[in-house]
Amino acid sequence: MPALLSIQFLFAFIVSSIALLYCSLVAAQSPQTFTIPRTNQVPTINGVLEENEWAQASSVLINIEVDPGDNIEAEVLAEALLMEDGEVLYVAYIAQDPDPSQIRGFYQDRDRAWEDDWIAIILDTFNDERRAFEFIVNPLGVQMDAIFDDVNGREDDSWNAIWDSVGQITESGYNVELAIPLKQLRFTATDSLQTWGIDIARYYPRDRSTLITIQEVDRDVSCYLCQISKLQGFEELEPSRNLEIIPTVTMSSIENRDPAVDDWRREDFDPQGSLDLRWGITQDLYLNATINPDFSQVEADSTQLDINNTFSLFFPERRTFFLDGADYFDSYENLVHTRNIASPEYGLKLTGKTGDHTYGIMAANDETTSFIIPKNLSSRIASIDDMQSKVAIGRYRMDIFENSTIGALVTDRRGNGYNNTVFSLDASLRPTDSDTISIQSMHSSSDYPLMVQNQYAQKSSLGDNSHVIEYNHNDRRWDWRLGYYDWGDDFRADLGFINRVDYKHIVGTLGHTWRSDGDSFFSRIRIALDYDRTEDQSGLQLEEETEIFLNMSGPKQSYLNGLFGGSETYWNGKYFDEQFNMINIGFQPTPNLNISSLIRFEDVVDFSNTRLGYSKRWGPRVGYRFGRHFLLDVSHQYQDFESDGRDLFTANLTDLRTTYQFNARSFLRLTLQYSDRERNQENYLFPVDKQSRDLGAQLLYSYKVNAATRFFVGYSDSGFQDDVYDSIEYTNRTFFAKFSYAWQP
Repeated sequence: MPALLSIQFLFAFIVSSIALLYCSLVAAQSPQTFTIPRTNQVPTINGVLEENEWAQASSVLINIEVDPGDNIEAEVLAEALLMEDGEVLYVAYIAQDPDPSQIRGFYQDRDRAWEDDWIAIILDTFNDERRAFEFIVNPLGVQMDAIFDDVNGREDDSWNAIWDSVGQITESGYNVELAIPLKQLRFTATDSLQTWGIDIARYYPRDRSTLITIQEVDRDVSCYLCQISKLQGFEELEPSRNLEIIPTVTMSSIENRDPAVDDWRREDFDPQGSLDLRWGITQDLYLNATINPDFSQVEADSTQLDINNTFSLFFPERRTFFLDGADYFDSYENLVHTRNIASPEYGLKLTGKTGDHTYGIMAANDETTSFIIPKNLSSRIASIDDMQSKVAIGRYRMDIFENSTIGALVTDRRGNGYNNTVFSLDASLRPTDSDTISIQSMHSSSDYPLMVQNQYAQKSSLGDNSHVIEYNHNDRRWDWRLGYYDWGDDFRADLGFINRVDYKHIVGTLGHTWRSDGDSFFSRIRIALDYDRTEDQSGLQLEEETEIFLNMSGPKQSYLNGLFGGSETYWNGKYFDEQFNMINIGFQPTPNLNISSLIRFEDVVDFSNTRLGYSKRWGPRVGYRFGRHFLLDVSHQYQDFESDGRDLFTANLTDLRTTYQFNARSFLRLTLQYSDRERNQENYLFPVDKQSRDLGAQLLYSYKVNAATRFFVGYSDSGFQDDVYDSIEYTNRTFFAKFSYAWQP
């Protein structure tokens, strides 16, 4: 690869160049503006819209189809009513439907109704066109909420707020009422008139998946929040005691068994508690504190097939303390992944925004110390169980121009004989409506104790730089991407999720999209070509790859996503010609039935034995709803792998979940997870078990008053089988209960 300019020089050059270009290239936006009235008539949130309750509200019509239609008049109409009383934002929706029997509205747990009909209000409360709160409700009042980050193009539905919603299906459609306490939002603290960005969107899934909003959306503009309408009001808000205290108690009875001894051993019954505090010092500055933060995770992670895989798997964060304000620490690369803080005793976090300045600091400890040790072709998890470590994270971001940002991030983790520090500078720049340039330059320094040096082949002290530049263009027809990624050999981000280093990567993608307003069989077709090349830091080629992407949307909410291509891949001193063909297809023929499947055939490296193999994958999934309360969801992953002309392994993984949702607050769920791996021992170059099986089950009852006041009780067990045993040997069984309460004094 030819030598490139210094990344630091390039960073400064791009920032200064964009500053000169921006003023002449960005067109001024002229969004419509709505006024929200102050009311003295507090509505009852029950899903029944009484005319006198909403008489003072402003009415907003939701009538512009933006997808698949291109800013055309919607076939179905909806109306939103908005008002506030100085403490609460009230919203009511009246959604018309020509055939209410086709409404896709089901009772289910919060944050799971994305495939239902729904209506959403999106609030850019700082009016900075960078970040917005999303409150989404299905026809039965099931809540979903999220943070939309327009800088990094991410939507995070792990964020949870405490608010009220009730909905009901009627003879003409459905009605929903919302009450969103203003103290759940963050906005500029002022007594004067507030101006927020606002959008109200309706998702209408029938033969096509249709999105309807209150304003037109220009597909030649890559940012979303810069196009939404404006909401004015909220004058003279009276300060309130913005405090939440959430105590949590968990009790468990655990038994473990050694199959060789065939004796169950009960652990001591040890109830544990945690305490989370959320204090709005002002509406734009929040303090979070925690003691022993919500250590228990009661719902099982989704299973992932990890055989013939060399990199660490990603699992999301779920703990309350780490989720609130998590987006304040985001950057282009994932340098802050708080699930790495596995067993903290305490934590403190301050996040805020003042004018153009967004900032966050976090401090915590961890009774165990675990982190990823990455290489260029694999990664491992290192754990120092007997070492406590201190964690500190600081993030600053400044808004520049209309839709651009620059920022800095520092993470630090240290214990006895161990430390890892990362410093990063980043920028997200929009020189035109359709173009975005993302830049991040990072430096790390690390010291590892002798155990890590010996067990994981790490140097005692190491430090390195990493740099990323990516340019993206998106308009209504064309999209392209150019990227350069340079990850130093000795770069480590122990508080992030960086599972690959020691490589330089260039990529170029060119895509074209055809759209139809619904008259054609396919409403959207995208074809893209992609070329990328990867070398290690010494110049050794690791991969050269060419890919073709195909994305299609059709009737019955059908979709087809295809990936076809090949690569020259390096592994363990040899090069292999890989070929891959993958199709992911699905459709929803009725409101109650959802069917999808992944199919992949490929010539791929057999990493265990350093030779080319042939892999077949099949991943069907079926979700069926019996009425509005009961869901059966079954997914399966199958892989058959041949190497050297003979079978190498066959892997099956099944995840079955049955849920009876009594109402929007409570459910009973049974989860079964089974994996079965059969290996041809004669085709391995080293000893392996002929079979390995794992079986886990969980029965869980949940009752949620809101996102923070919750009760769980359940039972789980797990077992395994290998060549020593003829059947599944159970090794763990656990009864557990958990209660948390959001106290708002």
